[in-house]
Amino acid sequence: MKNALKFLLTILLIFTVAGNGLASPQISDEVMKGYQLVQDWDISNAEKLSDQLLKNYPESGDAHFLKARIEFMKGNYERSWKILNRVGDNMKEVKEFKSHVDATRRASKNFIAKESEHFIFRFEEGPDEILIHHAREVLEKSYRVLGKILNYYPKEKVLVEFYPDRKPFSKISPLTLKDILTSGTVALCKYHRIMMISPGSLVRGFNWMDTLSHEYVHYLLTKSSHNHLPLWMHEGIAKYLETRWRGEEDYLSPIMETVLSNAMKNDYRVPLEAMMPSLAKLKNAEDVQLAYAEVSSMMEYLTTLNGLDIFPKILAQLSSGQNFSNVFLSQVGQSLSEFQDNWENWAKGLPLKNIPGIQTLSTEFKNREGPEGKEYKELKSKKARDLTYLGDILKSRDHFKAAIVEYQKALDESSSHSPILFNKLAGTHLQSGNHEQAETLLKESLEFFPDFHTSLVNMGELKLLNREYELARVYFEKAVRINPFNPFAHIRLMNVYDKLGLTREKELQARQFSYID
Repeated sequence: MKNALKFLLTILLIFTVAGNGLASPQISDEVMKGYQLVQDWDISNAEKLSDQLLKNYPESGDAHFLKARIEFMKGNYERSWKILNRVGDNMKEVKEFKSHVDATRRASKNFIAKESEHFIFRFEEGPDEILIHHAREVLEKSYRVLGKILNYYPKEKVLVEFYPDRKPFSKISPLTLKDILTSGTVALCKYHRIMMISPGSLVRGFNWMDTLSHEYVHYLLTKSSHNHLPLWMHEGIAKYLETRWRGEEDYLSPIMETVLSNAMKNDYRVPLEAMMPSLAKLKNAEDVQLAYAEVSSMMEYLTTLNGLDIFPKILAQLSSGQNFSNVFLSQVGQSLSEFQDNWENWAKGLPLKNIPGIQTLSTEFKNREGPEGKEYKELKSKKARDLTYLGDILKSRDHFKAAIVEYQKALDESSSHSPILFNKLAGTHLQSGNHEQAETLLKESLEFFPDFHTSLVNMGELKLLNREYELARVYFEKAVRINPFNPFAHIRLMNVYDKLGLTREKELQARQFSYID
């Protein structure tokens, strides 16, 4: 870290301010301190130092560049850009930072803002405003619940930005479009803020509320440790705690349990060092899931030994600049290598689900190109794809019984569990009045993929048709939270509220629906 800062300082010392010559080396130690504060996410103290430097050295390129970095970290992109225009860009690193600031200010130029007690939400005016009601709910609950666990409550309001799709997100983050598609990464906590791709840009949304809480955990960990916590433990704690805001302790999805179970049996691991610089950079989605399963279960094991208090204890020592290995040894009583060995022995005894044929679902964005829909490509068997396509044709012509036959053949032919295919078959049974068969299929699919939006909507519809209104409410409410951009789910949920006599809930849902109507 120190060597990196020295390298950055060497770059800074050649900056010029509006062509007025070299920056003074007399302030090098103070600039170094300023950059360490920025690196530690101690933005308040960094800003105080920067303001003093600008007062004492108004022509210093170093001081102006430091100020530009601070304004960027505060989310003031136009202000940062204005300052950078006074700084020379004859070095590659300077040009890259200017380019990044420029890309960010352009990507966010149409943002508007809304605030809650502890958060600032930025988004493009329009349908994405539907996210703010639920974002406020999850993050304010996270503020209380996670603050208590980690013993840290930010003094500043936390900035949260929703980008309309993956293209601008890739321009303002270190992730390429390929990284996003390969890993399924849809959110980051970086640059002193939380950034997320709107679930409206995905075909079926995603579990974005838990993801928001996950990223907020990262924010707390970075702030409270002064950015000294290793990435693997960062990700482990964030995954382990991401559902606590809603009172849940389960953190491993069925796919993660299966991936971890298979890895244990096959003696395959994603090494901790391979997780750098980001889990999003791993070679495929399966390794991403395994990495999350490894490090989050390590955190469960850690808390079985030391309780949840172990987290704030480690963070407090790291914030004072102590070496992580020494802190870990003193707090846990084991070296990291010993801990990993003991975790493996413990994890092998976990009652993990192992579901044959279950696979990681790829991130599916809207507006894809190509003649063949991606939903067919999810099926590995060409015969299963052909049968599914035939079923779709028959269903489109209202030949429901014939479509059911072809979908069932495709299901029998497929070696992997496809929630898309399960829903095609279940939905056709539903349209044909075969409620029992539809429910059996949907229950099985939800057991494997509990957040799959189409399954939730179809199960809600089934319960509504059966006049089981309370159960219909449960499924439609979850469906709307996973994908708030599906008008059908909103309309059905308002109908359910009407049946239950829930006037206030219906009115709130109508307001939410108005953002996308």
